[in-house]
Amino acid sequence: MEKRLEKGESIDDLIPIGCVRPKGDMPDLSQHNNCMARCLTPAIFEALKDKKTPSGFSLDQVIQTGVDNPGHPFIYTVGCVAGDEESYDTFKELLDPVIEKRHNGYTKDMKHKTDLNPDNLNGGHDLDEKYVLSSRVRTGRSIKGYCLPPHCCRAERRAVEKLCREALEGLEGEFKGKYFPLNGMSDAEQEQLINDHFLFDKPVSPLLLSSNMGRDWPDARGIWHNESKNFLVWINEEDHTRVISMEKGGNMKRVFQRFCDGLHKVEELIKNKDKGFMWNEHLGYILTCPSNLGTGLRAGVHVRLLKLSTHERFEDILKILRLQKRGTGGVDTASTDGIFDVSNLDRLGFSEVELVQKVVDGIQLLIEMEKRLEKGQQITDLYPAGMPEPEKKEGKASDKPYKAELMSKNFPDLSKHSNWMAKCIHEDMYNRICAKKTKMGVGLEICIQTGVDNPGHPYIFTVGAVAGDEECYETFAELFDPIIEKRHNGYTKEMKHKTDLDSSKLNGGDDLDPAFVLSSRVRTGRSIRGFRLPPSCNRAERRQVETIVSSALASLDGMFSGKYYPLNNMTEDEQEHLINDHFLFDKPVSPLLLSSGMARDWPDGRGIYHNDAKNFLVWINEEDHTRVISMEKGGNMKAVFERFCDGLKKTEDALKKQKQAFMWNEHLGYILTCPSNLGTGIRAGVHVKLVQLCTDERFNEILKCLRLQKRGTGGVDTASTDGIFDISNLDRIGFSEVELVQQVVDGVKLLVDMEKRLMDSKPIDDILPKAMRPPSPEKPAEEEKPAEGTTSPVADGDAGIDLDAEGTKEGEDKAPEEAAAAGEAETKGDGAADGEAEKPADDGEKKEEEKKEEAKDEHHHHHHDADAPAES
Repeated sequence: MEKRLEKGESIDDLIPIGCVRPKGDMPDLSQHNNCMARCLTPAIFEALKDKKTPSGFSLDQVIQTGVDNPGHPFIYTVGCVAGDEESYDTFKELLDPVIEKRHNGYTKDMKHKTDLNPDNLNGGHDLDEKYVLSSRVRTGRSIKGYCLPPHCCRAERRAVEKLCREALEGLEGEFKGKYFPLNGMSDAEQEQLINDHFLFDKPVSPLLLSSNMGRDWPDARGIWHNESKNFLVWINEEDHTRVISMEKGGNMKRVFQRFCDGLHKVEELIKNKDKGFMWNEHLGYILTCPSNLGTGLRAGVHVRLLKLSTHERFEDILKILRLQKRGTGGVDTASTDGIFDVSNLDRLGFSEVELVQKVVDGIQLLIEMEKRLEKGQQITDLYPAGMPEPEKKEGKASDKPYKAELMSKNFPDLSKHSNWMAKCIHEDMYNRICAKKTKMGVGLEICIQTGVDNPGHPYIFTVGAVAGDEECYETFAELFDPIIEKRHNGYTKEMKHKTDLDSSKLNGGDDLDPAFVLSSRVRTGRSIRGFRLPPSCNRAERRQVETIVSSALASLDGMFSGKYYPLNNMTEDEQEHLINDHFLFDKPVSPLLLSSGMARDWPDGRGIYHNDAKNFLVWINEEDHTRVISMEKGGNMKAVFERFCDGLKKTEDALKKQKQAFMWNEHLGYILTCPSNLGTGIRAGVHVKLVQLCTDERFNEILKCLRLQKRGTGGVDTASTDGIFDISNLDRIGFSEVELVQQVVDGVKLLVDMEKRLMDSKPIDDILPKAMRPPSPEKPAEEEKPAEGTTSPVADGDAGIDLDAEGTKEGEDKAPEEAAAAGEAETKGDGAADGEAEKPADDGEKKEEEKKEEAKDEHHHHHHDADAPAES
C-alpha cells in the first residue's frame, strides 16, 4: 500500500474486506413497504453508510429492522430506529424525510410545541360510560446521556433502571408505590401483575427483535405502579421509560391531570440527580422510534361502537378526526363485540393538550353517531368537515459529546443460564476481554449475545457463543478455549486437529443393509477466508461470498454439474421443486439464531446449489458461508463419502482459481460460526430402522460407547417414528473426517447386527461395545477382540460424556418415509442452536480425580501425528 501511495496510485483493491464499505452494500428494498424503504435512496445510503454517532451507532443499525421486515402491502411501518439522541442529527438525510412522511408533512424546519397543563383541556370529564369503558394516557421518556434500547450496553441499561427506580421511590401521596424488577419478583407478585394486565413480556415481534430490543432480557427491566394502580412506569421496555395513567370509565380529564402531575414529579426527581429527558425544539421528546417523537403521547379509550363500526364511512370519519383504532388486545388485534381502542393518530407538531382534546372531542362525536344509528337515524349531518377526503398516497423514497455516567457493571447476569459460555465466562475474564476487537471490528458482545439472550434449559446444554470472524477464536481465546474444551470432550488448546479427506481410506461402508438403512448423508461447513462470518458480516460481504461461491460451483462439471437457486430470485416452480425435494432452507425463527444476527437482510445473498442428480448440495450463507451435503437413498455410505470428498475438493480447487481459500488452522481445523462445528464440521448420518433395539434399556448406553448420537428423522427434539432414527457421529474435532465416518459405518453395522439378533429373539450381550461387556471368566478382559464388523477405535463410554443433540430449526417435521425417499438433504440448524443432553449439575458433575483420568484418556483419543499434512 505504501509503495502504491508513493506512486500516487489507488490502494482500493488492496484494502481488506471489512475495513471499508464498498459500493454494492445498499440493501435490496424493492419488495419493502415501510417509510425507510421509500426514503432511502442510493445517494443517501452512500453518503451515510460510513457515518457513526459519537456512541458508535451506524446507518446499518438504524435501518436493520426495516431491511429484515419488508412489511405488508396494506400495513405501513416506519422501518428504522434511533440508537441514541444524536442519531436524529447524524442520519438526518434519511430520518428527516421519514419523519415528514410518518408525521403528516412535519418538515425539518418546523418547531414542536409542548403543553402539559391539564387546565387547558376543555371537557373530558363526562364521556358517556355506557360506551366508554376505560381511559388511558401514555408517553415515553428517554434519559439524556444514555444510548437508547437498540444500542445501549448492559451497564447503561442498569444505570437507567437505577436512576429511574430511585427517582420513583421519592414519589409521595397518590403517586407513592413500589418497583417490581422483572428478574427479581416473587411468583405471587408476578401473578398479580399478570392479573392486573401490567406485566410486559420479552419481545417476540420481528420488528423489535431486529432492532435488538430483546438483548439481555429481562436484565434491568421492571414495572413501577402506585398503590391505587392507576399510575405506572415501565422501565427499559422499548424506551427508557413508558409512563401510563389510566382508570375505568370516561373521565379522561382526571386521567390526563394525573398523567401531567406524575410526569412533572418524576422529571423533577430525575433533575435532582443531575439528569434530564432528551428534548429539542424541533423534535420534542426524543424516543427510539421516529413514530413516537414529539409528545410520544397516546391518549385512548376503550369504546363500544357496535353500529358505527359497521358503517361504510367509519374509516373515513376516523381519518378526518385524526384518530386511529385497533382491537383492545393491542396493535394488529381485532375488535371484540364492537369494542375498539381509539386514540390520537398524531404525535409530533401538536401539544399534549391538543392531542388529548382531539380524542375527547372525537370520542364525543363518535358516541353521538352511535346513538343516532341505534335509533335508525342518519348521521350525514354529523360528518366532520372535509368528508370525503381523498386517500393520500405515499411517495418513494448532535454536536453534543456522548457522556454516560455508568453506575452499574456491564457483565451479564448469567446466574440462571445453562450453556457453555455462561459456565466458562466470569466477571474478571469479561473485564479483561470486553474492550478487545478483532481487526475486522468484531467485539465480545457479538460473540456472547446469543448465550445471554437464551438461558436454555437445565437439561439441554447449548454452546451459547458464536464467532463473528476467523480471528475471534484467537482474540477471545480466553473464553473460546474453555468452551471448546468442555464442548468437545476435553480438546485442549495445545492439541492439533487432523484433516483427512482421502475417501479410499474408509474401510467398508458400501454394504450397510438397505433393509435397515434407508438413506445415508455426509455434510460439513466451510468458511471463506477474509470475510466476516454470518453473525457480523455486512451485506456487501455476504453478497461477495455468494458471488464467489456460486461462480466456483458454476464451473463444476461431470456428476457435480448443476444449478444455483438464489432465495430472492427463483420462480414459483423452482421453489416448489426445492420444497418437495426437502432442499429449501427457511428464514431462521430460532431465538438462538436470531440473537446471533444470522437472519439479517433475509433472503439477500442466500441460495441453494444442487447437481443434476440431486445428491450433492451446497447451501450458501445460511448459518455458515457454505454448507456442503452429499446424500443418497440406501446404505452405500462409501459412495456418499467419496462424492462428498470429491465435490469438496473440486469446489476448493475452483475457489483457489479465484485466489480464495477456506478458513483453517492446525489447532481448530476448519473454522465455522459455532464452536460446536469446529474441526471437521462433519456430520455423517443414516436413517436406520431399529424397532427392537430402540426398546432395549441399554440403547442409549450403546450409542454413547460408540460415540454416536440419535434423534428423530425430523431433527433434534423430534421423536422417532416407527423405530426409525437419524444416527450420526458425536465428535467433530480431534478426529479426521475418515475416522468419524468410519465410526458411523462400524457403529451402524453393529447396531444392525444387534437389531437382527433381537428380531430372532437372540441375546446381544456378546456383541455389546467392550466397555459394556463384563470380563470373561476364561480370559482377561483386555484380550477380548472387538465385535465382528467393528474396525475403528471407539470410546469406552465414560459416565460423564455429554451427548450432543445438535440444534435445528422449525419446519423439519417430515415423515421418515418422505425424508428417506428424498435422501434427506440436511436437518437444519446444526450450529448456533447446538444443544446437548446434560445431567443436572448436582448429580452430573464428576469428581476431580475422575476428571483428571478422563483428561488423560481423552488426550489419547485426540493424539495424532503433528507432521501429517493438512488437506487444505
